[in-house]
Amino acid sequence: MPARISMTGSQRDTLLALPDDEAMVLRHHSLDADDLAAINSARTPETRLGYALQLCCLRYPGRHLRRGELLPAVMLDHIAEQIGVDAEVIAGFARRTPTRYDQLLAIKARFGFADLTKPMRATLRAWLEAEAIGLTDGRVLLNRFLDELRARKIVMPGISVVERMAAVAMHAAERRIIADIEDRLDIATRSRLDALTAEKTHDRQSRFSWLREPTPRVASASLVGILDKIALVRGIGAQTVVTHTQYEPRLAQYAREGVRYTAQAFQQMGPARRHVILVGTLREFEATLTDAAIGMFGSLIGRAHLRARKRLEQTVAASADQRRARLIRVAGVLEAVSKAARAGGDIAAAVAAVASLSIRSTPTLLFSGEPRGRDEIVRSPRSGRNIGRSNARDRVS
Repeated sequence: MPARISMTGSQRDTLLALPDDEAMVLRHHSLDADDLAAINSARTPETRLGYALQLCCLRYPGRHLRRGELLPAVMLDHIAEQIGVDAEVIAGFARRTPTRYDQLLAIKARFGFADLTKPMRATLRAWLEAEAIGLTDGRVLLNRFLDELRARKIVMPGISVVERMAAVAMHAAERRIIADIEDRLDIATRSRLDALTAEKTHDRQSRFSWLREPTPRVASASLVGILDKIALVRGIGAQTVVTHTQYEPRLAQYAREGVRYTAQAFQQMGPARRHVILVGTLREFEATLTDAAIGMFGSLIGRAHLRARKRLEQTVAASADQRRARLIRVAGVLEAVSKAARAGGDIAAAVAAVASLSIRSTPTLLFSGEPRGRDEIVRSPRSGRNIGRSNARDRVS
């Protein structure tokens, strides 16, 4: 059972340190009229300052003022100024041990401060376990516990005591969560969870290790592999386990732990803890794999769109080039025909010189337009003789 919360030495020392910041001093060590009336009941300046210091220290940080403790200057000056005495008189009060104890008893009785007794510890233990259910960081619970002790005016005996109580509460809350979730799992689900770390997908790889593999490159086969993993996770049924909303931070922590554990590490755990950590881990796996599948599907669709667009652009460009070549070819033929007709030369020879047209296709080019004059003379493509319009149409047909 853990007896301490993970903290550095400096973090632990600051928990019950006297305030050395002006804002903190003004917040916690400002005295009201009732406080000043109780302080002024002391007869000498040094006893009044000692009374005020002990009262302020019991309120914040919530402990006794230690003998010979060094006081922050900003704290001492602020308290001395409020009661109208010189801060230097504290040296005389520090030598009066009986007076310090008598004042401490009087302050507790007048302002309602109490020590941390065993009955009070039992009450606070229940409060701590209820607070720890929704927490994963023991330092957060410890800070809340210190605030609760100050609110209840309970004098803290030392940081080690309250730290141990918070650590025990964190451990008890974890055991309670694990036991509760384990009770919600049926026998079949537990068996499938155990098989996840025991059975192999390949010779040397467990199913859990296979699920934990990183997302492969974008490819249709990779998408199929991700969908297979999602099907395996959903088939186990971890996502169907209904848990309390307060357990979500713990389950998220178990998921972070689970992705680091090997199959062998899981097999060395107790059954209940293994099952609960796997439940949290598989829930995270399902969300991560689903996001990966959606992302990969989008990438594949985008890649297919780019390829189709590129092929379309290439087809359009090739078609445009072909049409351009045909138009240039037709223009060249028409120009050759026009020149030959104006010069009275051989039209067929002129056409053959610029394009390899068959004799069958030549008349189509030559007579695609209707001559204006009824008696206009053209030259036969076969004999080269001049023929009339009507004869030329007969020969073509």
